[in-house]
Amino acid sequence: MNDLEELKSLLFGAEKQALDSITERVQKPETRSADVADILPEAIRRSHQQGRELVASLREPVGECLTESIHEAPQAYADALYPVMGPAIRKSIIHALRGFAQQINETVEQSFTVRGLKWRFEAWRAGVPFGDYVLQQTLLYRIEQAYLISRENGLLVGHVHHDASRIKDSDAVSAMFTAIQDFVKESFSPDRSGRLETADMGDFTLWAVHGPHALLVCVIRGVPPRSLRSDLSAILERIHFRYGEKIRLYSGDTASVKGVEDELLECLKFQDVQPKKKKSRISAALLITLLVLAAALLYFGVNSWLGVQQHRALSAVIDATPGLYIVDIKRDGGEYTLHGLRDPLAATIDDIAASAGIESTQVTASLRPYQSLDPEIVIRRTRQLLDAPSTVTIVPADDGLIISGMATQAWIDNVRGKLAAGSFGMPVILDDVASTDMTQLQANVSEINNVNFFFENESTLFSEDEVKLREHASSIRSLVRSAERLDAAIAIDVAGYTDSAGSVEFNTNLANLRSEAAIRILVNAGIDDELISRSHVVPTGEFGTPDPTLRKIVVQLTLGAPEYPTFTVPE
Repeated sequence: MNDLEELKSLLFGAEKQALDSITERVQKPETRSADVADILPEAIRRSHQQGRELVASLREPVGECLTESIHEAPQAYADALYPVMGPAIRKSIIHALRGFAQQINETVEQSFTVRGLKWRFEAWRAGVPFGDYVLQQTLLYRIEQAYLISRENGLLVGHVHHDASRIKDSDAVSAMFTAIQDFVKESFSPDRSGRLETADMGDFTLWAVHGPHALLVCVIRGVPPRSLRSDLSAILERIHFRYGEKIRLYSGDTASVKGVEDELLECLKFQDVQPKKKKSRISAALLITLLVLAAALLYFGVNSWLGVQQHRALSAVIDATPGLYIVDIKRDGGEYTLHGLRDPLAATIDDIAASAGIESTQVTASLRPYQSLDPEIVIRRTRQLLDAPSTVTIVPADDGLIISGMATQAWIDNVRGKLAAGSFGMPVILDDVASTDMTQLQANVSEINNVNFFFENESTLFSEDEVKLREHASSIRSLVRSAERLDAAIAIDVAGYTDSAGSVEFNTNLANLRSEAAIRILVNAGIDDELISRSHVVPTGEFGTPDPTLRKIVVQLTLGAPEYPTFTVPE
């Protein structure tokens, strides 16, 4: 290195290193990205405080980013918006229903008048909803919405509206009006001192009242009077008096201007409608004529309606009546003529008329007899044929009949005979009918069943027990004969008993000996030996002490139910 180079290094070495460092930071993307990331949040904050340019610059790219993100991951955005979608939808529905109810109240008053009918026709011809047309015809003016907008930054401070008013995003409306206001200043006022005070939009008029820190914008339906502007100015002055400094410093926190919307509600009270015209009087003659015509129409209409209802009631009763087949119902005024078929067991025409609420004299019938196969009629016919008592139930089942309940044996035998003779054209089951005679017989058997007879010694009954056994045998013989008449049978078991004194073999022979002694008495009394069975009850184990209460026989009766065949008559 020569002296000149060494001198340059000594004089400008530090500056060269700084320049090299700056060049390296500028040329490396990673270094520049890190530098920008450090100052970006603060830069965005300051840019937003200086004006609306940052919002305008970011609106389009941020909107495109949101659109693409929603298309790529709709479910994620749906999940994120879920907590606010429900309340927003409910609020929208409530506002819509309130508006609808208010519109109904306003239109009903005009619906049934001559002017209302005229307006309905004109609204139909113009393709305008009737409620809107009525509002156009009766309302001189009304303030629908009121916006309070900060002049410092264009933010919406407060917004009120009528329930029936259709609004979208109030913040968007505020931003749009601010943009229009700026456009008017830039385009039509060289010194930027001009301002927009009135704008017409179809049926609505926008009035803007300017204040030091805020702008009051009112959406007015109809044509307002000039004096309304001074009233709105007074409201804006009162708002400045109470909230002037808070509005000047307003940055979007609605809590800082709490209560300002109550002041704005005063704007919605300004409205005026056309005075109602006095109703023209209708002449008495015309009124009487209209009333007579209305009464006549009502009379004939009611009579016609009652006739139709009466005819329907009669048809319904006929359709629900078994054993009745009507092919034609002719009505002449209040008189009815029926043509068709009727089973003799079906309800009478008088009963049918009474069920339909019609006088029997109003119904005449030309009916030919026939045999109905309706289940209810078949049951009636069967009860009549069998003379069934009230304790017997007959129900249809499997193309046949099941007879159940209780009846005398004579009635059961009679029915069984008719079944055997083929008096029915369908299967009939009689198994479920209990004989009242059998019931009584069972009671009689139970009354004399399980009676004890005691022995004086090994095989000799006490004299009084022998007499009692002979009387018992007579009762048993009577029951056996009754059972035979009912095709039933009584089984008789004679059981001999002994005590534990003596051996088992000895006691067994002794028990049998006692049974045979009792059976001889029963057979001598006329009871068939084939109906009697023998048994014995002998204690087992070691020898015990004598017990006189076990020197006995027990006569037990068992009544067997009769078995009757089911008669089925082939078709």
